[in-house]
Order: sequence, then structure tokens, then C-alpha cells
Amino acid sequence: MADPIFLIGKGDELTQLETTPYQNEDLLQELVAKFPEVLASVAGSFGKLMLIRREQSVSDRENGGGRWSLDHLFVDSNAVPVLVETKRASDTRARREVVAQMLDYAANGVAYWPIGDLIAGFEKVCEETGTSAADRLGDFLAPDEEPETFWRQVEANLRSGRIRMVFVADEIAPELQRIVEFLNEQMRPAEVLAIKLAQYTSSDDLRTLVPSLIGATQRAKAVKQTTREELPPITYEDWLAELEEKAGLDARKAVEKLSNWATGCGWKVAPTRTQDSLYIAMKNIAGKWVYPFFQRRSSLRVEIDFMHLKVRGRLQDEGVRRSYVEEIASIPGIAMGSMNPSGFPSFDLLDLLKPVVFERVIEIFTRLVHDLDN
Repeated sequence: MADPIFLIGKGDELTQLETTPYQNEDLLQELVAKFPEVLASVAGSFGKLMLIRREQSVSDRENGGGRWSLDHLFVDSNAVPVLVETKRASDTRARREVVAQMLDYAANGVAYWPIGDLIAGFEKVCEETGTSAADRLGDFLAPDEEPETFWRQVEANLRSGRIRMVFVADEIAPELQRIVEFLNEQMRPAEVLAIKLAQYTSSDDLRTLVPSLIGATQRAKAVKQTTREELPPITYEDWLAELEEKAGLDARKAVEKLSNWATGCGWKVAPTRTQDSLYIAMKNIAGKWVYPFFQRRSSLRVEIDFMHLKVRGRLQDEGVRRSYVEEIASIPGIAMGSMNPSGFPSFDLLDLLKPVVFERVIEIFTRLVHDLDN
């Protein structure tokens, strides 16, 4: 049994708190969801934590239904997704089985979580708690950080495997500690940590939570440090060269066709900070940069960012956005992926090499951009 904690009140009253098991696992989960500071406080790399969703669904295939359910999904102030599983010490699965579960969630979440679904989940949680998603995100982000940039960084971190897996329990068994320390020293850029979240209570219903971090060994810190450095800047031409090396000359030609059209319109085309995509950006009538289209290297798809465009001009009307998606999908020879009018509808990049497809896409994109300010 852990040593007690003594609190001294204003009048020098002494209150003794003893370690107390959590009444049930749901209580532990509720505390973690409501007070993420207790996790962030013990690990400086966390920064602040923002809850995306409790019981986050995890699929084992693209566009599949949820096969598993992660206890909590957070993001930290560096846009790193934080996967949290909670178990009471009395649950013997808090050793090896929970590690296998977490690896399942991480491997499939990295592959199959659409960023649009995560944003929608976050907005739903805010709605359920009577808070504004925009206000909550604004309080969480740095003053000069744009929500669109933040979510794009979350997605890039997710796709690159830059995530943090955290096991939370009132006691961390020695077997689990050894597994966590071993995995954290071996894995990069992913991190694996455990947090012992002890609960202390008094006879007059005072309660305190005491977190202790496990897994952040000196060796693990040294390994992770080499993965946290910012990527060196990359030019448009170098980005194209890397694309051609990985995906072939046709992929490069398709990107160049759309990019040349955009630059011909006076717009900006450049690699994203994470270098996963090229963005196409233009200034709206207020002089602010808007990023409607992305050419993604990892999936070889062209995306429309309706997730962030849906607050602008005529695109606030879901029917207008849906009509654009359906119009693109109706082009003969095009291979649509997502058709979510409030997310990131996309199509195969190589389809742009088909003259009929390219001409129709350009015509539709031109009208879409016009609707940003009308």
C-alpha cells in the first residue's frame, strides 16, 4: 500500500488521504476525459491536451465500420495524436493484452482514421457539452495558429506514425513497465508511455490524483530527439523529383498539369510544412490565404478541403458542396474516393492525365473558387 498524503488546511488542520482503488473503470475514464491536465502535467512533451473523442471507433480497413473502440483520443499542442487506454490494476489485462490492443488501435488508426471524421467527432463532443468547437479550439491553439494548419499537421503526424500511445492505470505492473520502456526505446517516431494515476481520498470526501510517468527513459529520450527536428525546407522542384522517384513520371506529369493551371491563375503552389502534399492557395477578397486544393503524395489523390471551406461564401450551403462532389464524380473516367461534402472529397491524381477529365475538373474548380467569396 502506498504511503498516505497529508494536507494542511488554512487553520493548520491536518487531513490524511489514503490510496483508494477506483470504483470502476468508467470513473477512471471520466476523470481522464474531464481532466487531461493530470496526464499532461507529468510529461513536458505533451504540452496541453485536447480531447477529440471518448470511445473513438477504429476500423481495420478503409471506409470500414468500427471494429474496435479506443478509450480516449487526444491531440497535444504540437498536433500529435495521443491514444489513451485506461485500466484498473485489478484488471489483469493491464499487462500484455492491453499492449496488443493498443498496437492494434495505433496501427489501424494511423492507416484508416480520416481526418474529417476526427474533426467531426471533436465538433460533436463540443456540441454535446454545450461548448463552441471554434472557441474551444481557439483557446487551445497558439494565438497565431490557424485551425486549418493545425488539423493538417494532426493528419500529417497521424499518417507518418508520429503518435503517442499512453496506458493509464492506478497501478502499473512491473511487466507492463518493462514492455512500455522497451517499446519506447525501440519505436520512432511513435512514443509509448504509461502513467500511474493514483487516487487518494479522505474520510470527508476530499480527493486528489497523483500522476507518475513511466517509460520516458534517458535512452528513449535520446532516440526520440532525432525525430523531432523540423524537416528542412524543400523546393517545389525537389518535391516533384521525390514524387517521380517514388510514384513514377506519370504522377509528376499529373501534378504539373494542375500546378501549371493554378500558377497561371496567379495562385500559389508549394509543399506543405510536412511535405506530404502540395497545396494550391489563393487570397480571398479579405486578403486572407485560402487553401482549397491539395495534391497528396502519399495517397496520389487530389483533395478538396471542404472541411474548412464550408464556412465560406456559397460553400456554406451543403447542397452546393454536394453538387460539386457529384459533378466531379459524374465525369467519365474519374475514380472518386471520399465523397463527403463536409470533409475531404478526393479523386485519383492520375485521372488528370485524361484530357476530358482534366478539362472538366478545371472548369469545376474555377466555379468552386468563385463561390468562396460569393
